[in-house]
Amino acid sequence: MSLRRVTPVVLVAMVTGTIVYADDGTRSDVAPIFSVSGSAGTPVIPGDDSSITTSWFCGGTSAAGDSGGGLYSGEIVLSNPTEVGVRGTVTALTTDGEPIESPVVVDPRGLTIIDVRSLVNSAYASTVVELDSSSVAVEQRAIHPAGTAVAPCANAASDTWHFADGFTFDGSDFRLILTNPYLSAAVVNVSVATEGGPRTPSNLQGYVIPARSIRVVNVAEAGFRDEKVLAVSVVAESGRFVAAKDQHYLGGGRLGHINALGSPATSSQWWFADGEKGSGISERYSIYNPTDEVAQASVLILGLGQVESMLPPASLSVPAHEVVTVDTATIQGLPAGAHAMLISSETGSDLVVERVITRPAADYVATTAVLGVMEGYTSQRWRVPTSTSIAIEDALIVLNTSGESGTFTVYSVGPGGEEPVPNLTEIDLGPNSVVSVDLVDPLALGRPLVLAGDRAMVVERRLERNTSLRGRSGSLAFPE
Repeated sequence: MSLRRVTPVVLVAMVTGTIVYADDGTRSDVAPIFSVSGSAGTPVIPGDDSSITTSWFCGGTSAAGDSGGGLYSGEIVLSNPTEVGVRGTVTALTTDGEPIESPVVVDPRGLTIIDVRSLVNSAYASTVVELDSSSVAVEQRAIHPAGTAVAPCANAASDTWHFADGFTFDGSDFRLILTNPYLSAAVVNVSVATEGGPRTPSNLQGYVIPARSIRVVNVAEAGFRDEKVLAVSVVAESGRFVAAKDQHYLGGGRLGHINALGSPATSSQWWFADGEKGSGISERYSIYNPTDEVAQASVLILGLGQVESMLPPASLSVPAHEVVTVDTATIQGLPAGAHAMLISSETGSDLVVERVITRPAADYVATTAVLGVMEGYTSQRWRVPTSTSIAIEDALIVLNTSGESGTFTVYSVGPGGEEPVPNLTEIDLGPNSVVSVDLVDPLALGRPLVLAGDRAMVVERRLERNTSLRGRSGSLAFPE
């Protein structure tokens, strides 16, 4: 992996071809054997083929089907950039019923898309993908009437998962999807932080996730209705599991659908490329400290050029097991327009940070939430398995995390390998700067992409929610 850690040199500023390959659905009694990734962190493409198999754990989606008001479903996207075909197994897990296993093939330079509902019919389902190559990227598309949400799948299960930002205000729906892919039950405890402080709801202590199944927790119904500030930790007493959130914003200034993994660990750095201040835009960072000690956090604003040197440094305290929010509209001297953020801990690896942006979208608004990139996961190469099938501007947002100028090129991955996209070669990337990339050339549409540069970067996506909804859905790309 071409991953490296970067020390920022900026002053601190803050205030306060589609193939569906499945068998006939025959149930299998053979339990899968999962490879074990190294450390839990930002989803990354290992690419070294050092293990016989590589596992991907997808967070889970609704698989209820057409409700009359729209489709609730999910897709698993597998992108193979190599010259060799890849084989493996997809296992679908549900709340009720036996796991369903199906073989999968990803052709050389190919893209395979699996409809989760071709495997199971269930209110919710999650999947585990076992492949004979570590070069394939695996991500999930959660299909929802309020918009499709794309998110990377996890490299490993964990005994701990954190969510820095949840929202149940104005009837918004916030659910945790907890997946146990193993042969023994997992027992977990759920703790919650709100504006009123930390709580440990008794009904979510010693909560059992049976072997090879999933459980869905409706957070509002668990005693947390009408909460604008809401962070969650799920910690195992025994076993390992995967945790994702399914969030439907219905009011309180937020609209849209989010489906994404939580964080399997805390970190001392959280990088964000796609910040923006402007009329009608709300941008908030939820800084969560799930540890037993007070954390000290600082915010570095990047991508502003010389303006950065005029913004005074500042920091804030985050009490143990609590969450503090930063609204960029309150930052004095921050101009309108694009910017990036690095939120760091001055007290060790003890934070989880998530950014929520609501932007105008025709007569409505569209809200997107993205977990930042953890320390050690910036990279000179990023993979984009799911980009866009239609021409859109500002589709990719690229942050140079170094203090030196560089360049990057966008490649389209097709039958002939990586091919530079016209007008997207050797793009200038100044020190700690942010660049937006328009995907309008036919070569960039409907294909996986690779961004390769000579400086460590962070890459975020702004994808269309669906063909009938205005606004974008945000997500990270994959570092290699």
